[in-house]
Amino acid sequence: MGRALDHVLRNPAIWRGGEVPRTGRRGIPTGYEPLDQALPEQGWPPGALTEILVRDQGIGELSLLTPALRYLTEAGRPVVLVAPPYLPFARAWEAAGVKLEHLLIVEADGTERLWAAEQASCSGGCGMVLVWEGARKGLDYRALQRLNLAADRGAAACVLYRPAHTGSALSAAPLRLSLSAAGELAVSILKRRGAPLPTPIRIDLYPAHWRARASSTNSCPVSTAAPAAASLQAFPG
Repeated sequence: MGRALDHVLRNPAIWRGGEVPRTGRRGIPTGYEPLDQALPEQGWPPGALTEILVRDQGIGELSLLTPALRYLTEAGRPVVLVAPPYLPFARAWEAAGVKLEHLLIVEADGTERLWAAEQASCSGGCGMVLVWEGARKGLDYRALQRLNLAADRGAAACVLYRPAHTGSALSAAPLRLSLSAAGELAVSILKRRGAPLPTPIRIDLYPAHWRARASSTNSCPVSTAAPAAASLQAFPG
């Protein structure tokens, strides 16, 4: 009986509560080793919805994805931005290594943004789809489920930015992260396949010389991350 149980437990489809299960499906590298190790796919999960919950804009929520966007566009995989709240700064995105010829921005509002995100995610031609929920009525569970299913059909990584207060709501997203910043970005994993992560992962998004310059000149009293964050968008983030 004991040998039979050991054989069953060795099945890769079974995971123990204290472990992070490996799905066998390699994710899109985040560019940050501690975060990769904490995720079941060892990167942003393809074919699934990821929620990123942010209390304040401009803390590095988009810069967190820069290595993945660079990785995808360098490989010729299109990236779609649906309803970004601010106009991206194209020259700085290019300087960060993002290939602009593989970047598409979709202007949409209301229910159109959900429809556009679904179509892009299930098209089979996108590496990653980024969509912003907006300040109006939030998405319900069924809408999130549709986004997750669309990503699964198209094998795309769909990333949804949402306000922090939605963290207590039910969600169909297999991965949910909450971001906060105080000099560096703290990434809390609210939901993942496997055991919960009790402590946030702290990530330095920006080169040390940018942080040193910001602190020495005191040009950005709110956050030393803002000069670098502003290089990606027309607003810090």
